[in-house]
Amino acid sequence: MPQTMDLLQKALVVQNAAAWSRTFNITPGALSHAIKQGRLSPLLAGNFAIELGEEPEPWMAIAAMEAEKESELLARLKSRVKAWRRL
Repeated sequence: MPQTMDLLQKALVVQNAAAWSRTFNITPGALSHAIKQGRLSPLLAGNFAIELGEEPEPWMAIAAMEAEKESELLARLKSRVKAWRRL
């Protein structure tokens, strides 16, 4: 399954974190925090996807699932959403 850090790596090839912070009008610390957590928020994932010419919805869903604790319900959901996970 793709991860939002994959999306961030694609974005950082286009421009550096400071430039993205200016583009999205966020503090540079917000991106540093995301990197430390190992995931993007659904809001950032969707906006990075838009800027990179990708559909935002799958990335937002991936980000939302990454934010959840592992559970039976999460595993059940992951097993059912195979179609859009093939980005």
